[in-house]
Amino acid sequence: MVKLYHLTMSHDIEETERLITAKHEHKDSKCCGFWCQLILSLLGIIFLFTGIIMADLWPQIFNNIMKNKLELENNTLTYKYWKQIPAPLHMSVYLFNWTNPEATLQTGGLPILQHLGSYVFKENLTKVNVTFNNDTITYMQLKSWEFDQSLSNGSLADRVTTINIVVNILDEKLQAINKHWIFVLTNYYLKMSNINNPYVTRTASELIFNGYEDPLLDIAIKLKSFFPIDIPLKKVGWLYDSKNSTSSDGLINMYTGKNNIENVGLVHSVNYNTKLNVFKKDCSYSNVSAGNLWPEHTAMQPNMLIYIPGIFSAITMLNNNYTFINGIKGVEFVAGSDVFNNTCYCPTSGCIFISFPHFYLADESYQQSVIGMNPNRTLHEFKMVLENDYSIPLRVDARIQFNV
Repeated sequence: MVKLYHLTMSHDIEETERLITAKHEHKDSKCCGFWCQLILSLLGIIFLFTGIIMADLWPQIFNNIMKNKLELENNTLTYKYWKQIPAPLHMSVYLFNWTNPEATLQTGGLPILQHLGSYVFKENLTKVNVTFNNDTITYMQLKSWEFDQSLSNGSLADRVTTINIVVNILDEKLQAINKHWIFVLTNYYLKMSNINNPYVTRTASELIFNGYEDPLLDIAIKLKSFFPIDIPLKKVGWLYDSKNSTSSDGLINMYTGKNNIENVGLVHSVNYNTKLNVFKKDCSYSNVSAGNLWPEHTAMQPNMLIYIPGIFSAITMLNNNYTFINGIKGVEFVAGSDVFNNTCYCPTSGCIFISFPHFYLADESYQQSVIGMNPNRTLHEFKMVLENDYSIPLRVDARIQFNV
């Protein structure tokens, strides 16, 4: 009996100890849970305020990062792509074949023009003679083209009849001397020599890049010894002096955005002139982009200006609409009917008049002066698309027509 009672008491003591231990553990667990909840609450509050602060600061941080990327600095990715555009470029050339020159000259009938092309060339542009200044960069452009028969609608061997541009240029130069007897004497000599034909027939290759020799150029060189006539042509060709040339676009000085990112890509001067001296009115480079880089907020502006090296002038383009290029939101800019002020382009070789192809947006009198003009907005509009946020060029359709 005693032994049994002892066993019972031992069992009760063990159970009591277990309950006491469990009570302490439960108390410790409650304490631990309180502190854990407090710490987690504090961390949650910290993360909440951090999130709110970052929501306000992150766009500014991101913009600062992008601005640093947009600034043109040596040995950066921006500089690499600016110096040589990695994307393939193509230039399409169209020519008008004058099909009835004799009838036009003899009877005064309207010229009938046949639209030929396109003659497509792969275009390579490389910046050379690059010099970094304080907040600008000076450079020239080396251009080269390679004919792509597979993309073309025609051959470079196509025969094309067009206006004899040398006759027109020489006529302008002689009249500028303001000595009538020189004009009359020279015209008489050209007529007797039978080399004053107002039209010529040449291959597309000669008219575009390769050029061709003309006896009138020899006459101009001889006259230069006696009179101030300067025709800086060795051969005749629309783009003869441009191929593999570093001087055709001039020496361009452009802002890098170093001290002011809002100036990145804007032209400061061309051939050391902030205004070209051949211009007959104000055609300065104020707020004009060189065409490769643009200030960040350009896409949000009602209009923007772009420098066109081929005509040593700038044109104004108007904000037209939003569009998407490969899923990227962009802003489309288009050139209006008043962008070509032909008094601003009269190079030393002779005046050339600029328009959109087929006289698109020009006065109807131009279209009615010849037969064969078919202006079309889709085919002939000059437009550009800039990325919506940082004004990075997404698409360029630069369409112009040279007229003599």
